[in-house]
Amino acid sequence: MNAIEKQAFADEAEKALDHALVRSVIREFADNMGFELEGLPKYGIMKVAMYVATVARAQALGIDPDELRQTPQEATAATIDRMLTMMQAGVPIVVVDAVDEQEQS
Repeated sequence: MNAIEKQAFADEAEKALDHALVRSVIREFADNMGFELEGLPKYGIMKVAMYVATVARAQALGIDPDELRQTPQEATAATIDRMLTMMQAGVPIVVVDAVDEQEQS
């Protein structure tokens, strides 16, 4: 599965997050746990929900969920695309190049 197909798959899985039942149970969870559904808590619960939706969709379609992971090259390309978008929007960008010490040996 190429990067475009993986993104299309993720876009379809994301539709589950917009379902009223999912929105309702996430809101109920936040209320029960005593946190506002905003900022980092919202990001965290939505990330978990997105992964669950993606894995459930993959399993239902007979696809190994691990096949949906980005390759290192796809991840690098996606990071560069995000940086370019941010730069074009005027957001300052700082790049830290970390080298794995084991790779240097």
